[in-house]
Amino acid sequence: MHLFARIVGHTWMILRHKYWVFHFCRLAGIPWQGFLHDWSKFSPMEFCESVKYYNGKVSPIKICKERNHGRSLAWIHHHGRNLHHYEAWWDNFDLHPHPTDMPYKYAVEMICDCLGAGKSYGRDAFTFQSEYAWWQHKKACVGVGTTPHMIAFTDAMLGALARTNDVRLLRPAYTKKVYEETVLHTPEGLIT
Repeated sequence: MHLFARIVGHTWMILRHKYWVFHFCRLAGIPWQGFLHDWSKFSPMEFCESVKYYNGKVSPIKICKERNHGRSLAWIHHHGRNLHHYEAWWDNFDLHPHPTDMPYKYAVEMICDCLGAGKSYGRDAFTFQSEYAWWQHKKACVGVGTTPHMIAFTDAMLGALARTNDVRLLRPAYTKKVYEETVLHTPEGLIT
């Protein structure tokens, strides 16, 4: 694929993804986050690497990692600047690295990001059921490096959407309730 075609294709993919994430973030009551979502993809670090490995079928980050021993500088740059990625919520690397819970607004943006990716990459094949199946596969086969609370929140949100097909579940009244039940409350009580 020629360079110009890769630039246009990758740019269109970013814009399509941003459109759908904004759509879902607006429903979730965080439109400004939806607007700002993933602007770092246009930074030279992320854009140039992604264009280099863009083929229109598979994530350029995935291809880059396959060819570079599991490393993608674009991905390191991306999740370090976009707090809706659970990878950004790890702490204490020198002593005992561990994941931490994401604040509500980033956890909800993470759900919107999953849905937006499904809509933009899956196109016509997208359903809430297919997104929930992707999440279950990711947990079982790849693993998810976040806290049990964040896994429970994602399970609850994507599972509810898959069962009901009701996008209104993204509204703050429901997402805050699920967040409080899965993240803030533990068997020992409220996390302080």
